[in-house]
Amino acid sequence: MYGQFIKGTAGYEMNTFDLPTSWEYIYENKDILLKVDQFGPVYAQANPPGDIMLFKREQHQKYAPWFINVVNQKSERITNFLKPFSTPVEPQNVKIEFLPECARYCFEYANLRLETEVFIPNTGIQVVYKFKLTNISDETQSLKVAPQMVPYINEAQMAPWDKYQWYLYTTYKKEDYVTFASKLLSPNANSEKRRCGYLLSNAEDVVAHEVSMEKYEGTGDMYHPQMNYTNDDLIYGYPPIYALNYDWTLAPGQTKELTQIFSLDTDEVAEFFDDTYYQAKKAERKAVFDALFSKNRITTGDEEFDYFSNYWLPIQMNWVASLDRGWPTGMRGSRDSAQDYAALLYTDPAACRDVILTMVECQRSDGWFPRQYSAKGKHGKHDLRGHVDGGAFFIEWIWKYLAHTGDWDILKENVEWLDKDETSTVLEHVIEGVTYYIKEENIGEHGLCKIREGDWLDGINRAGMEGRGESVTVSAQMVMGLKYLADILLYLDKDADVQKYYDAAELLKENINKHAFNGKFYNGCFNDDGLWIFSDKDPDDEERIYGVANYYAVVAGVAPEEWYPKVLDAAESLLCDKGYRLYYPPLGQKPIPKVGRLASGDAPPFKGENANVYNHGSQGFLARAFSVMGEGEKLFEAIKWITPFDQSKHPTEKTWTPPYAIVNCYQQIPGLNHRGLMCFLTGSVAMAMRGVYEWMAGIRPVLDGIEIEPCIPEDMQTMEADFTYLDKKHSLKIEGDKAYLDGKELTTKRQNMITGHDVWFVAEADID
Repeated sequence: MYGQFIKGTAGYEMNTFDLPTSWEYIYENKDILLKVDQFGPVYAQANPPGDIMLFKREQHQKYAPWFINVVNQKSERITNFLKPFSTPVEPQNVKIEFLPECARYCFEYANLRLETEVFIPNTGIQVVYKFKLTNISDETQSLKVAPQMVPYINEAQMAPWDKYQWYLYTTYKKEDYVTFASKLLSPNANSEKRRCGYLLSNAEDVVAHEVSMEKYEGTGDMYHPQMNYTNDDLIYGYPPIYALNYDWTLAPGQTKELTQIFSLDTDEVAEFFDDTYYQAKKAERKAVFDALFSKNRITTGDEEFDYFSNYWLPIQMNWVASLDRGWPTGMRGSRDSAQDYAALLYTDPAACRDVILTMVECQRSDGWFPRQYSAKGKHGKHDLRGHVDGGAFFIEWIWKYLAHTGDWDILKENVEWLDKDETSTVLEHVIEGVTYYIKEENIGEHGLCKIREGDWLDGINRAGMEGRGESVTVSAQMVMGLKYLADILLYLDKDADVQKYYDAAELLKENINKHAFNGKFYNGCFNDDGLWIFSDKDPDDEERIYGVANYYAVVAGVAPEEWYPKVLDAAESLLCDKGYRLYYPPLGQKPIPKVGRLASGDAPPFKGENANVYNHGSQGFLARAFSVMGEGEKLFEAIKWITPFDQSKHPTEKTWTPPYAIVNCYQQIPGLNHRGLMCFLTGSVAMAMRGVYEWMAGIRPVLDGIEIEPCIPEDMQTMEADFTYLDKKHSLKIEGDKAYLDGKELTTKRQNMITGHDVWFVAEADID
């Protein structure tokens, strides 16, 4: 209806600007993150997610802060992204392409063809903007071409009393190229905070310029400016703009091109004005993505599923790693990092190492991880809310990192603590991170881990503020976590009492099954009032199943196999036309104290996670549980529910989100049933990536080799997977009840340490 996938790459083509909402796509190279949609650039951030924003749309703005006005001799105006001006007739031959290497916009209107490319190179903080204008009439046309960009060049989130323009000193000069420059000044006289952004543009045919946004807008606004030009060369203290006016005359069939380059801290980017150089850089960029898409591949026989898995999952994992769930605050979530980078291990283990070292530097010396930590490390700004699950996700992640990479040297690195300057090894940080959960002060009256200010479900943020509440999910996670720590210590042959970790895991398991299982399903948490929430009888008299606590009971090997049918029944009761709900019915219609915003009435029913299909926990954690239970058909369907491309599951006319964008959740808002919320800003991307390779194909690197435990539908004749392990490419083929690694049939089996299942095993020394 709106466009189509471009097969052979993670690309999408649209043939209209009139999409239901902003359809976004991301470009990032670790130095810069650029977001675009059908109306052009949305924002750019340097060194994501922790550095300054270079330009951005404000929340109330719909159109780009960087676009080109084209005015013909009849004073009719249009932009290179068509909007915001109303057009009496429809544009022709609209083609908007989001390709991994660049975004392209092309359409024809008023006897003109307008073409734009937006591009970032493989390295550096630069955005290249190429605009071509072609006269497709039989008559010569005289045109005014007026590019305008509003720079921001400040912290993403400023104090309410601050204004970005107070810290910018903007100049203009014209030599071989036009150059606008905005210096970011430091109110604290900190030279390290000073930065400078540059916009370079063609000098030929420039007849006027403007640096004052107020003067340029006149009685209009940014999107409908009067286009006044004073030709002043300096402004500070008031909002700047980079505005130019070119006089172009185009003969019939003639094309002219305008190049603009925005860069930070350097203006040495003039090579991009040369088309040969530009095309070479685009080819280099494309090669990076070709390599990414070939690193891991699966073949199931389902063509659409394979295409999405092979192209869109890896590229969205890259986006998620740079977005860090999309909050440009300079902080990363502890749990978010651990979840997302556990999947990025398949494509970028080096980035995982960097984040591990930053994360442990922000760990408190009692083992606790902050809810969010500064991307700049220990001395940055942190979110110190008392959530307790960061370490629970971290231990699994670092165990997986060691298994995927064999980088045991990381455990010897010496790193400081958040609350003291002395250093400890990463291994000591890991040990403290796990033992935090079994300290007497962190165990509640049922022998479960205390929830404090929250666990994975953020909306349950007041269940343990007084120190009594307990989390079933975190307790199940730590049954695994304690075993992961013991496994690391045993592999290192450390003279450590690992039995105490196994004993603690067994005790947690017994306590979960004794106190949290209500005979039908697992309760979700216990609050400071001494009441179970998500139970067979909640304080509002509702029976309310919370999927995550049940799924983790299976994943962590807590639930006995004879209880699997009960967990399956619980999951099936949450299935609706959008997928699996997180829990049901919604909370808050009859407020429950000492739970949090979800139960207080402050989060209306069916908004966000409140009884909706919250993709990450509803279907990601469930997919993992399905794999443990051997439910191949259900696992395959759950992964399809997570991903957006299947119109029978997530029709675009209902979701309003792009059919390539994995979303945070699908809501049941009145009048907007099935509406998708927040593209890419979700742990669901990592869950889908792991779902394909780790849970369906069953490829699970362990500390001493690889375990293989596939879980595929019975009617899927074969499944093949190419994957990277210890920097080498390998292939796996599943055929009936047989598996072949690099062409050799697998015959050796052993028990998995978490679930106790018999799984195929290949020792590291036996892998070519």
